[in-house]
Amino acid sequence: MEDRFWKQLLRGTLPLLVWAAHFAFCYLLAAAQCTPAAMRAGGPDRGVMIVATVLALLVCAWLMWRERGIMKAASAAPLLDWSAALGALLAFVGIIWTGLPLLLVQGCA
Repeated sequence: MEDRFWKQLLRGTLPLLVWAAHFAFCYLLAAAQCTPAAMRAGGPDRGVMIVATVLALLVCAWLMWRERGIMKAASAAPLLDWSAALGALLAFVGIIWTGLPLLLVQGCA
């Protein structure tokens, strides 16, 4: 454990964990608010979903910014550096992709 395995693993997977947390939170919120027992007149609470999406995007943008030097030193970067940088980019796009349908839903039909 001299190479700090868990810290390196978290660095490489943290953006994807942010994406998964955002996905789970938003879809569980929408499902909970669209059940017959908790039906809302206007559908899922868009304000909460917008805040969650913006926070997740900010976290992924910060993670991308933190890994910004990777693209400059492309030939010397190890695999962990590439996975952290590209994972943050993938998570950023994924959060936008999964957040758009949630924000466009008109109601709980």
